[in-house]
Amino acid sequence: MIFKLKNYLEFVQFKHTIFALPFALSSYILVSKKIGFDLTDLTLIMIALINARIFGMSINRILDVNIDKKNPRTNNRGLIIGSITQKGALFISLLSLLIFYTTLIYFDNLAFLLSPIVIAVFIIYPLTKRFTYLCHYFLGIVYLIAPPAVEIALTGKFSLETFILGLAGFFWVSGFDLIYAILDIDFDLKNNIYSIPSKFGLRTTKILASISHSITLILIFLIGIISNLNPIYWIGCTIILLLFLREHMILKNITQTNINKAFFDMNGQISIILMATFTISTILQ
Repeated sequence: MIFKLKNYLEFVQFKHTIFALPFALSSYILVSKKIGFDLTDLTLIMIALINARIFGMSINRILDVNIDKKNPRTNNRGLIIGSITQKGALFISLLSLLIFYTTLIYFDNLAFLLSPIVIAVFIIYPLTKRFTYLCHYFLGIVYLIAPPAVEIALTGKFSLETFILGLAGFFWVSGFDLIYAILDIDFDLKNNIYSIPSKFGLRTTKILASISHSITLILIFLIGIISNLNPIYWIGCTIILLLFLREHMILKNITQTNINKAFFDMNGQISIILMATFTISTILQ
């Protein structure tokens, strides 16, 4: 039983949930300044976010199984080696979708009405690598939607702050997906998979990733100005700036090892610092 649970957690890359939560939870922190903190709200928001991500990861793995089977980087994934069955993958995707929609009943009706947009993006994203080089930015749409969606769920509308936070998430995720896609340049070229690294090369990819992350920083700074956040916020922003600089210094000499370090270690640290910055600066406001 424990072994199977481990297989399913690996299947949906549960340990990488840390990348998915910061922008949406930072949105909750901004909204809670206006409507007050509520533990039930926060708990259900987290359940909804986690299960939406599980659905997205499950669908991604299911739709990409034939591509993953050919790719040396991904050919040891659960659906391919048999640690996860096709029925098991479908079950976990449907269960997560059911839990997601069950939590939405608690929130504003508009969140429920708009939820098919989120589901559609999750389903379409894995397909985009088959027809557009903008697939990296399509992934960013998921993170663009999340912060305004949190505010809509709680209030029935969204503000400029949460929209800008969503834009920051869009460029942040798109930037590091560009970096991660460098690992598959050779495979993508051989198998007609659309990606910016395989089409435009390393130099262009690194420039676009740097531009995306620069825009992310500008937008994060802008939120602090618009929301008039505590000086602690600017300390956190400075740390995030330094982490981004470190990430792109690591990528000057591309290898699989330092891409993984930049992708997982640095972005994990940026995620944690971002959420801590919003939390502490709001508490001390």
